[in-house]
Order: sequence, then structure tokens, then C-alpha cells
Amino acid sequence: MKGLLTIFSLLLLATLFSVNSFAQSRNEAERRLMVEDSYEAPRGQLFDEEAYFRGETYLNQYTNVIVINKAASGPMAQSLRLYTNRQLMLKTKVSTGREDLEYITPIRGVINKIFKGSTESHWRHTTRGFYTIKRVENANYRSGESKFKMPYAMFFNEKRGLAVHQVPPDLSGGEAAGEAMLGKRASSGCVRVHKNHIYTIYSSVLAADKGQVPVLDTRSGRPLVDKYGEVRYERGYKTIVIVEEY
Repeated sequence: MKGLLTIFSLLLLATLFSVNSFAQSRNEAERRLMVEDSYEAPRGQLFDEEAYFRGETYLNQYTNVIVINKAASGPMAQSLRLYTNRQLMLKTKVSTGREDLEYITPIRGVINKIFKGSTESHWRHTTRGFYTIKRVENANYRSGESKFKMPYAMFFNEKRGLAVHQVPPDLSGGEAAGEAMLGKRASSGCVRVHKNHIYTIYSSVLAADKGQVPVLDTRSGRPLVDKYGEVRYERGYKTIVIVEEY
């Protein structure tokens, strides 16, 4: 009996040590990863719709303006609006990042690498600000890390691998489960759109194509200037994504 109590005590101590170690590792990951980037815009409304309709901003030099509100609640929360040449073409519900830490243990990372899922801990965060579309993929595109499908991915923040794309049809709960979450925070950071609406956005981006566009400050949306005080331009997709939170 005494021997059994000793074994039980050792197992209990080992369990407590393991739980404490796990908690410490998770807390350290939160401190290290859940930090906003210096280029990220502050919370609040970033898009001035009235000024845009009047043609008074540099946004009018883009064919398409995609406005996403990543707020968790409110009348405009978890929504996407697509404007083309100063006309509202689409308004729909989306899912942005969960805004929490997905903690991946080394063992889980190995399992996910073999099957599907993230291989490293990361903050499931959608960055606020003004971003031009940088890269466009087709209907068969898959994430290079998690291996989940990201149909019609339009990347706007490649540093964090963020894109506007269709709800992945191969989610663990199925496509229907992902669509049921639209209007709520549910992704790892990307902006998920219903399959009935994603092609409208995708085709608008391709139709606008590329051209000379002003280089905008990601925090304020104001154009950057060169050493002579002239607005800087670059060749890129004529579609800008604005992620706000209010």
C-alpha cells in the first residue's frame, strides 16, 4: 500500500510539473508572438466613404477598394465591402483572425506536418491598415504551411501570409462549418469569404489588372513621397485592401 502511495505521489508531481511547464511555455509564446507590427494601423474607422465617393483621396487612383471591418461585434463587424470605380459592388459577411494564440507543441507540429495544420505556434491575427494586393492565386491554391485549400487567394500582407480567399472546403468540420462561422472571427488571420461571393472579388481584381499606383503608408493611408516631395508610385495591382476595426 505504501508503495502504491509513493508511485501515485510521483505521478501526481510529474503531472503538476508537466502542466506548469506547458503553461509557462504557452505564456512565453504569447509574450513573444502576440505583438502588433510597427506598420499596423490603430483601431478605428480608416475608410472615409464620403471622401472616396467625391473623388478626394488617393484611393481613387485604385480601380478597386476592398474594405474589411475585423471588429468582433457591432453593425459593421466581420464585413467586407467591394467598391469599383466609386460604386459599391458587394457587401458580405466574412471571418477574420480569431485574435488568439494557436499554441503548437513540438509533437503536434510533427503530426500537422504529416497531415494538415500549422506546424508552429502563431497569433491568429488580421493586421489593420492599408495594403495593396501583392499576389493572386487560382482556385486550386493550397497553403504552403498548413496544406489547407485557399481558393482564389488574393494576398495583401505577405509578411504574415494574409489573403482574402474562399472558405477552405477541406476544413475539419467541412466547408459548411466554415460558412456557418461567417460573421464571426474564425480564421488563422486570413479573410474568409463565402464561395458564392469570392469570384466577384477575384474577377474584379484580375479585371483591374496592374498599373502605376501610389505607395501608401500602411498606418494612415497617406501617400509616401520621395526626397523631392513627389508622391511615390510603383507598379502593382490596382486594388487596395483596407482593414479597419471599429
